[in-house]
Amino acid sequence: MRVMFTVLPVTSHLLIMAPMASALQSAGHDVRVVTHNHPETVASITAAGLSAVPLGEGIDLVAAVQDTFGHQALEDIARTTGVDPEDSNLWPMIRNYLVATYAMYYPADPDAPGAVGITDEMVRFAQDWEPDLVIWDPLFFPSPIAARACGAAHARLLWGLDRFGWLRSLYSEGRASADDGRPDLMAAMMRPLLDRFGVEFGEDLITGQWSIDPWPSRMRLPLDLDYVAVRPVPFNGATVVPDWLHGTPENPRVCLTLGTSGRELFAENGISITDVFDMVADLPIELVATLNEAQLAGVESIPDNVRTTDYVPLNLLLPSCSAIIHLGGSGTWAAAVVHGAPQLMVPKSGSEYVDFARYTASRGAGLVIEDEKPTIEAMREGLLRILREPSFQEATTTLRQEMWEIPSPVDIIPELEQRTRRHQGR
Repeated sequence: MRVMFTVLPVTSHLLIMAPMASALQSAGHDVRVVTHNHPETVASITAAGLSAVPLGEGIDLVAAVQDTFGHQALEDIARTTGVDPEDSNLWPMIRNYLVATYAMYYPADPDAPGAVGITDEMVRFAQDWEPDLVIWDPLFFPSPIAARACGAAHARLLWGLDRFGWLRSLYSEGRASADDGRPDLMAAMMRPLLDRFGVEFGEDLITGQWSIDPWPSRMRLPLDLDYVAVRPVPFNGATVVPDWLHGTPENPRVCLTLGTSGRELFAENGISITDVFDMVADLPIELVATLNEAQLAGVESIPDNVRTTDYVPLNLLLPSCSAIIHLGGSGTWAAAVVHGAPQLMVPKSGSEYVDFARYTASRGAGLVIEDEKPTIEAMREGLLRILREPSFQEATTTLRQEMWEIPSPVDIIPELEQRTRRHQGR
């Protein structure tokens, strides 16, 4: 069958999709990966051995989301969910992240060239190529419209917990409990663009006909939606293995990474690199910091026990590590669990990073510091605990065993084929 993957121009989203796309391609299916015309994302797609279809023009996601903030519907939708505006994690996640991205593709001005342009091109490509199945990024909302326009089955592939499905559920419950006849603003935002392509509104345009969920069932939010479980397969790209990764390190090795999103999307991440380097300078460890030139700007000195490298795929580095310090990103989290590295997480609030950090801490496989500006003392204490207390490694081993019980991308291909036949043309 022909399978069209769609992904926002965000490397971390692509890296979670790539193993599923590669599995389908290796099984003999014809695969294309559609994204915005963003050179770095296109290069990452082809480097993963997949065929890229760049559409529209390049997009600055952060700026595009911020441009939606004047859209009055965002405030109304966010408040109807009932989430406390004082909640420093959930409120900005809903108001300035989930709903704002929705508004980026369904703007107040339905003739806005960006939203209409990418949807026009995606629909044209889908009608021309005629995919049987569209597997889409949960925030790339033109995707299900294109699937409907060409009669393809379609499913979301989650890159974090299903926070958008959760948002839709809270919003629907809020409207129902208000009992004042208020309109469905989310549907209303979509209709001008749907009318353009002759597509009727349906819940599948928000949450898919079903969803592929690469996270443990214990993490799943309590939603009445259809999920197919798949094991997350860490993929961080390919490279030549550096010489220093051969053999066993003399001292416990610790990885420090801010993730690909830390490079691409977040100007501020809360972690002072200088402080972290000072924190480990007198410890009998080797810190490998995967940081680029911009992230190292302002760092005046690098201790002897710190190795900096622009990029090493985590699936190569983590098998030699005794711990990892990171922001809580889902791809980094999966790599750490699969390769057995206990985690010290400093998650960015207002994001799904907090979900993964709290879950890991609740299972005893790591520690979380929920502080916008964590102190050097707190980070040092947390790292030493993880390195010295065997319970963190034991809990990580348990998480790893649970992960291996989930079907792999190869295992679920027959299920995807059956579902595609069932849903095509609806």
